[in-house]
Amino acid sequence: MRMFINFWYAAAEAAKLIDQPMHVKILGQEFVLFRDSQGKAHCLSNTCIHRGASLAHGKVKGEAIECPYHGWQFRGDDGVCTKIPSLGKDAKIPARAKVDSYPVQEKYGLVFCFLGDLPEAERPPIIDIPEWDNPQWRVTLMTTLWKVNTLRGVENTLDPAHTEFVHPVMGFQGEREDYNVPQIEPIERDWGTGTKTKFVTPGAAGTLKAELKGGAFQTEAEAGHHGATTTYTWIQFSPVSWSRQYTFNTPVDAHHTQKFFLQARNFAVDPSGDARMDVRTREVMDQDRVVMERVQPFFVPLSPTEEVIVPADRVIVRYREWQKQWEAKGWLIDLDAVVAAGEHKKFAIPSPARRTNKGWALDAVPLVGAGVAARVAAECL
Repeated sequence: MRMFINFWYAAAEAAKLIDQPMHVKILGQEFVLFRDSQGKAHCLSNTCIHRGASLAHGKVKGEAIECPYHGWQFRGDDGVCTKIPSLGKDAKIPARAKVDSYPVQEKYGLVFCFLGDLPEAERPPIIDIPEWDNPQWRVTLMTTLWKVNTLRGVENTLDPAHTEFVHPVMGFQGEREDYNVPQIEPIERDWGTGTKTKFVTPGAAGTLKAELKGGAFQTEAEAGHHGATTTYTWIQFSPVSWSRQYTFNTPVDAHHTQKFFLQARNFAVDPSGDARMDVRTREVMDQDRVVMERVQPFFVPLSPTEEVIVPADRVIVRYREWQKQWEAKGWLIDLDAVVAAGEHKKFAIPSPARRTNKGWALDAVPLVGAGVAARVAAECL
């Protein structure tokens, strides 16, 4: 049950954030997204620090969001309250009248929010998708909500041994007596780890495995993670045909994952082919979902001795080592402390402004202390 601050998280489809505020839940906390009068997207902590109302159910007023309860207005750029009607027109507004405001980027048709307090130069980047604006590629977007812990879902993408059994349209070597997963060699990148694998696959045009064995060929794939929850899968069906998939796995809470799935292809690039491709893609995604929603325990076990790890799990093990590094930095949310605080307490993900500004009505979400986490990580190595 682990969630991390200080990463960019996909919060919504940009085209759906129009003139009305939008309520989203990420990392177990609530946020309001809205566009100001200039069309600029903003992300604020959703809880009004006056009497706890939901800002997402208020109105956009110029560059601010207005609380539906008492009309307090909070500026999108910095979360500062600019109007308290009950105080009168010229009254001084208390310095503590502010909510957390988070950096926002619009990329790949999505609204990304940086949920953390790191200064700009230190923030992990959003993964690069060069296919997005390449006319030789067609990119489509799908979204779906899974009742799966996000880290469990990421590990599924990093698992090269499940394809033959979960996705029959993708491979069928698992039926062979001499089947085994080739040696896994991790590929290290700045913010994650991946690996390349090869497997025998049916012809891409067919759907029934029994009909395709005669036309089978070797497929190459690379899969990995970028940061805590973004994953990628690059599949080369032939020397000239590629499918590249990027999934922004947004942890709604410890039990649900909102998936923003970008699929790029350099074949059948005419939009008329989207529906057929999307049906096949959703079929594969649902095969994963059915398996993952039944996995027990629901969360990744705390002790590696509670699983029997084999060489094919090498990248999954490496992903867990990355998590220890982020925990040592103090980025891990202390979910036990959040739960223990009960219904009388509301937290906020710390925003960059908390590094320089004091006096916040809501406490920052509790984090596993950097010093304690560093010792824990050292003991686990």
